[in-house]
Amino acid sequence: MTRPRLLPSLFFLYVAVLFGGTAILQAGLFERDGYFHARIAHMLFDRGISRTFPWTQLSTWRLQFCDKEFLYHLGMMPFTRIGSDPILGARIYATLLSVAVLGALYFLLRSQRIRWPLFFTALPLAAGGLFIARLGMIRSHVLSMLLLIVGIHFLLRRNWKGLLWLGFLYAWCYTMPFVLVMTAVPFVLGFWAAQGSLDWRAPGAAGLGSVLGLALHPYSPLTLETFLTYVQVFRIGMQGAGRSGLELGNELYPYALSVFFDVYPLILILVPLVVIVTVLLALRRRKVAPETWGLLAALLFWFGMTLASPRFAEYSVLLLTVATAFVVRDAWPELETLFSRRKHLGWGAAWLAWGLLLAFHLRSMGLTLAPFGFTTFYVHYQSKAAPPRFFKGAAAWMGGHLAPGETVINLYWDDFPDLFYDGYRQHYIWGLDPTYSLRADQDKTLWLERMRRGESPLDGARLAAAFDSRYLILRASRAGSYPALHHAPFREVYRDASSVLYHID
Repeated sequence: MTRPRLLPSLFFLYVAVLFGGTAILQAGLFERDGYFHARIAHMLFDRGISRTFPWTQLSTWRLQFCDKEFLYHLGMMPFTRIGSDPILGARIYATLLSVAVLGALYFLLRSQRIRWPLFFTALPLAAGGLFIARLGMIRSHVLSMLLLIVGIHFLLRRNWKGLLWLGFLYAWCYTMPFVLVMTAVPFVLGFWAAQGSLDWRAPGAAGLGSVLGLALHPYSPLTLETFLTYVQVFRIGMQGAGRSGLELGNELYPYALSVFFDVYPLILILVPLVVIVTVLLALRRRKVAPETWGLLAALLFWFGMTLASPRFAEYSVLLLTVATAFVVRDAWPELETLFSRRKHLGWGAAWLAWGLLLAFHLRSMGLTLAPFGFTTFYVHYQSKAAPPRFFKGAAAWMGGHLAPGETVINLYWDDFPDLFYDGYRQHYIWGLDPTYSLRADQDKTLWLERMRRGESPLDGARLAAAFDSRYLILRASRAGSYPALHHAPFREVYRDASSVLYHID
């Protein structure tokens, strides 16, 4: 094998070992939603396309279920039949998607004749431990990243038909189907600012494809409800937990600037640097390609979205990688002139770039003392923050003592993925996203949330009557926060190291 092929092969082997090895060595998942995705993909064999989801009783999903990630689950479905535990196949599927994202990025850069495509393909792995962890999640945003890279390729090629079909596909794969059009609009504006011609075919095709995908979706017209719910999620997240009265996932709330820098240092360093270099090139009357301006505009849009909600960090990293590669490409004639006169500068710059990339990657992995502090994000997320499943023992007990389909009260919505994975024979109150519960019954949802926070007393009789349930389940580590559980009408009937189940007499 020749050297040009050997290095990419070794890199992608490392990526496969990184994500595959992590999946095998993990005791559990730090992003618990993966259990939901694994179980629902496994159930597709038997349930098919069902519009009800009784596993969340306090939710719009109970009678109006819409699988907003239908193709993601359909692709995962055959993998969940590997072995006796669906999570094994789901992890294999997630690993393949992670490798595919970086593989697609590499081929995009190669097709655009970018210098050092392997370097820029490796750049996302230096973006931060949380980004690497997000790239390895069993969640549909990884598929969205892959689709976005294909979309960037179509934007650069001005392939409007490709954008139309990709927009359609997006609506069947991901919660937020307009990621593609949200990228195309700033790209076109940046292109227009540089070239002076405004071509709306790209965002028009992407938007039309997404709308058609929602309209012709297997779960249409419930896809509209799902989209409106997602908009509400983002709006509540922008308000913060204190003002909205409802606590959502941590990934939705904006970080303080110091925290953002600690989690994603490369984003805060490279974004202004890329902008400054591009402006300097323009001021020196060097040719900056219109597509570079378009990519820069798309990058700034997603960077702003990421500052508002870290949920969008993956799109910032992808656009940052491609935009940086294009800026270097446009600056290369001037750099080549400089390096031809002083070759030692060229070698020094190359070694410095690779050295910094490696240092930031090792920092992200938590393996070394690297620039700007020592933070073991990836090691923490994939070990300490990834405990085994909480309710495996409790689910077995419920399966032997409760009737199939009997409702069990879960005070915490983030317990639902574990409960659904192991205890799918029972039904629960809320889960995945509490906004679906808020839209179903706002009064009950906020009342349940106040009890969960300890702002209202834990009223067993009222809980049993409100949800027609005789049982309440909690993680063992959380049960101690509720003194009422030690008194009637609550009676402990099952406990292990990770969970506790109470009967409401």
